[in-house]
Amino acid sequence: MAFGPGISVPTVAGARVVYPARIVAVWGALTAASVGLGYIIRRSKLWLVRETGTDPFGWFNLLSREPAADTENAEDTDTYSVADLKERLDWEREWWRRKARSGGRSVVVAPVVEELTFRGGPFLLALTLDGYRLPLLVCGSVLWAYLHTLNPRGSRRPTVPVFVGGLLPLYLWVVGLWWVAVLVHAANNAVAMAVEIGREWWRRWRHSFTPGEEYTVTVDDQGPQPEVHGLYQAHTPANETLHVANVEPGATTRVRVATTVGFHGYAYPVAESHDESE
Repeated sequence: MAFGPGISVPTVAGARVVYPARIVAVWGALTAASVGLGYIIRRSKLWLVRETGTDPFGWFNLLSREPAADTENAEDTDTYSVADLKERLDWEREWWRRKARSGGRSVVVAPVVEELTFRGGPFLLALTLDGYRLPLLVCGSVLWAYLHTLNPRGSRRPTVPVFVGGLLPLYLWVVGLWWVAVLVHAANNAVAMAVEIGREWWRRWRHSFTPGEEYTVTVDDQGPQPEVHGLYQAHTPANETLHVANVEPGATTRVRVATTVGFHGYAYPVAESHDESE
């Protein structure tokens, strides 16, 4: 049954009519299924660990490979020193530049390399053997999905959801539309990148503090100090709260915002000069 206007496009074996609206609809359904499976796996793992105190079979570790010792995220740090916060500020300042570079690799390079390696290789092998196209493509896709569990923590994904999300490119390779599979892969990565950038923009927009800004603050001397992450609660003249490293209760000092974690702004003391070298 037709679903939207069709377009005749070249394939490995000739020409074929494709329906872009159908491809978009299938991509949306598979993406939703992939996200849902990922959520179910995470919740199931948490439930199993909570109920048993361990992962007795190692099954979820095989699927998601999320070692507890991985503390890459800022929120996992127990305490912050001034040096830690300066490093975090450098990370914040370079985030957009790094994301532009990684975005180019993710949207342009990765789709071509991954599709030609993990599905193009099996496809050529199937042509050589004159058969077994589907089993070979499935094996290549399973390996491709598994390797996503080895990514850095921020982009690590469980095997099964990634495989489900890659079913559309797999089908496109089966019917000979390899270049459409590359385009779908690139579009999928572009959407994921846009979501990540949107989340980061929202994290920064909802805070009154911007990394790199400086304030004169008075450190609270009424409550127990230090508080969260070994930092001291301090207040700006506008009565906004910052958490500052290496200060004394009751002191008034100049601080520079390093980052925001959750609803907290984290800062470190600086000299009165705005031109202080880092």
